[in-house]
Amino acid sequence: MLETCDVAIIGGGVIGCAIAHRLGSEGRTVLLVEAESRLGQGASNAAMGGILTQTEPSCLGPLTPVIKRSRDLYPDWVAEIAEISGVTVSLLEGGDLQVAVDDAEMDRLKNQVLPRWRESPFPVEQLTGAEARELEPMLSEAVVGGFLLPDELALDPRELMGALCGALDGMAAAIRVRTGVRAEHLAELPGSAEVRLDDGTRVSAGTVIVAAGCLSGGFLPDHHRHLYPIKGEAFDTRPPGGTGYPLRHHIFAEIRDGDFEGYPYLVPRRDGRVAMGVTYEPHVGDVTVTARAREEILRGVGIVMPQAATWPIERSWAGLRPGSTDHIPIIGYTGERVLAATGHSGLGITLAPVTAELVSAVLNGNADDGTRQLLGVCRPDREFVPVMPGETPSPTAP
Repeated sequence: MLETCDVAIIGGGVIGCAIAHRLGSEGRTVLLVEAESRLGQGASNAAMGGILTQTEPSCLGPLTPVIKRSRDLYPDWVAEIAEISGVTVSLLEGGDLQVAVDDAEMDRLKNQVLPRWRESPFPVEQLTGAEARELEPMLSEAVVGGFLLPDELALDPRELMGALCGALDGMAAAIRVRTGVRAEHLAELPGSAEVRLDDGTRVSAGTVIVAAGCLSGGFLPDHHRHLYPIKGEAFDTRPPGGTGYPLRHHIFAEIRDGDFEGYPYLVPRRDGRVAMGVTYEPHVGDVTVTARAREEILRGVGIVMPQAATWPIERSWAGLRPGSTDHIPIIGYTGERVLAATGHSGLGITLAPVTAELVSAVLNGNADDGTRQLLGVCRPDREFVPVMPGETPSPTAP
């Protein structure tokens, strides 16, 4: 069987769905192919939901203008998707608290991290321990200080995916969604590209977009060596009696205590839950939930917010971030008819709206100077400079 469309998208996570929505809104016929039985069951389902501007070191440096554009787009983008779908997506706007639990960490933040934050276009506010606890009273007395990053947002990725799925359903005339079928082969032909699915279907498209997360390398042979999985584990907890946001901010810390190194990250949900994470295992491709990871996360949380470490765990999960060698996404043509939109590492939720915008600009050939600058940062033919030891981005999103 042969199916035809203007654009075929391999991968139905937040990136693939955001692109499908954008291109369908512009009048293109789109076929979205997802191997899982439902959309958004990979890295998108496992994400913590931080919309980051500064917490991840990879947000800074060359990626900063891309991050800025995505943050500027986010509120209107979410509102548009929610209105089309009828699914509420709540944005937590209190910002991120990055806290220090000893003087050595506070000195590191002030002397090494703060100068980079001040070079970014986003605000930052230094806090004493008492000021941090005034903002979040459950923080430990061990917190000696920290920083408020007020422009960072947070959401529940499952709400976002629910809204995106609803928006795509409402555009059935332009967007066809195939779930439970796997793309097996991608080939460029004269005047088109063809995707062969595991049910025998052949898809002929003017352009094929590869947005398959950490599996994208299988369709992008020239970039296979630059794409790899990064495993992260996390879990949901629920404070007793919680019905609304139990925290007003998402909270992150880096902790080094002897042989222990942890990155506790707490992201509140509007229904009373708190997502807690997160581990970071480059080049690990399984999604097994482990007791070791749970203990590591709880130890870190217990240092930052002891009461939170006692809350009942409702759901545990592991996910695979689609890592790239330099922790910058790959967005743009890799052939005449194949376009990459992958390698977002831990920033898929953060960068979904700008990725859709950039892909649209590439396909339409109408990028302005500002958009060309952003595409230049993410271009597939760049030199991929590996992230060096000591510069590895903090694991704030599985």
